[in-house]
Amino acid sequence: MSYHEAHQRAEKSVCSVCHNRRPQFERNRKKEFSYAELCAATRGFSPKNYLSEGGFGCVYKGELRGQKVAVKKHTYANQKGEKEFKSEVDVLSKAMHENVVMLLGSCSERNNRLLVYEYVCNASLDQHLSQHSRKPLDWTDRVKVADGAAKGLLYLHENNIIHRDLTANNILLTHDYDALLGDFGLARTVIEDSSYSTECFGSRGYMAPEYAEFGKVSIKTDVYSFGVVLLQLITGMRPMDKRLGERSLMGWARPLLKDRKYADLVDERITKSHDAHQLFWMIRLAEKCLSREPKKRLNMIQVVDALTHIVEGRTHASILRDCFPARSGSIYSASDSDESEEEMKESFKFEDELLIQFSSFK
Repeated sequence: MSYHEAHQRAEKSVCSVCHNRRPQFERNRKKEFSYAELCAATRGFSPKNYLSEGGFGCVYKGELRGQKVAVKKHTYANQKGEKEFKSEVDVLSKAMHENVVMLLGSCSERNNRLLVYEYVCNASLDQHLSQHSRKPLDWTDRVKVADGAAKGLLYLHENNIIHRDLTANNILLTHDYDALLGDFGLARTVIEDSSYSTECFGSRGYMAPEYAEFGKVSIKTDVYSFGVVLLQLITGMRPMDKRLGERSLMGWARPLLKDRKYADLVDERITKSHDAHQLFWMIRLAEKCLSREPKKRLNMIQVVDALTHIVEGRTHASILRDCFPARSGSIYSASDSDESEEEMKESFKFEDELLIQFSSFK
């Protein structure tokens, strides 16, 4: 997206429900705020303004110069905390995209480390997927969220940024269910298509096998995390859900995916709002993001292309099969061989049967 296009989109971006307006995109927009200024904006970091707790601090709602903001107060005044603070400032100060939270400025006064973001009006995805949510997301909104989050992640990867902590908690929503990626404390800028080893930080249940086991990080670790988010949108479950006992979401879903028991994955709360064709292809897409071997996972260009077809209702097999390379891997074990053309064709024979199963929900 060009600067002009980003600027125009930001100006038009107003929540239709609460009328919250996104700030305008500005080059070199990063500002330095005083601690007193941010303290006043949040009414002394009042508990009434508390929004959430992220990986490295609590976030509070505030108002600066007539603009609603979210202020993250870092709690780690040590070397590691300083590194994460600088990482988030460096990454977000360069990011301009409608599906990435905008950093407005920061504060580095004495031992205080604070970040000032645009305010996103409708909480995070994990709250809407919670089994305790008063208004569970319907299927149309889930597809829209997946599409927006994928476009934000593609933008990061195109700019050689690895998020490293993509979770439902770090996907923020407007009341129109536009998705914005946030919390970039673990993000890193890398050379395109490279990978590197690092100390393992992140959220349990979202980490790709090579990251959890060996600290190996690349853009494909983000793709794996996105696959887990897709599973959450399909199942309505958390990565470490109490309903699954000792199993993780992936541990529970893996045998169902392997045996193509796709209907058993579906959140009962969307059984009356889903589109059977979209649901089938969303599950297939999640599978292709969750290969155990990084090279066999889809990239975000392929993911966004597939989701564009899904969102627009172009779900005929002849269209979407092109988005799923036959040799794109298996989620089941690291030793599995590539999926052959014949195996791929065989798997699509299940589509009609599964669509009947999904349709029967209604």
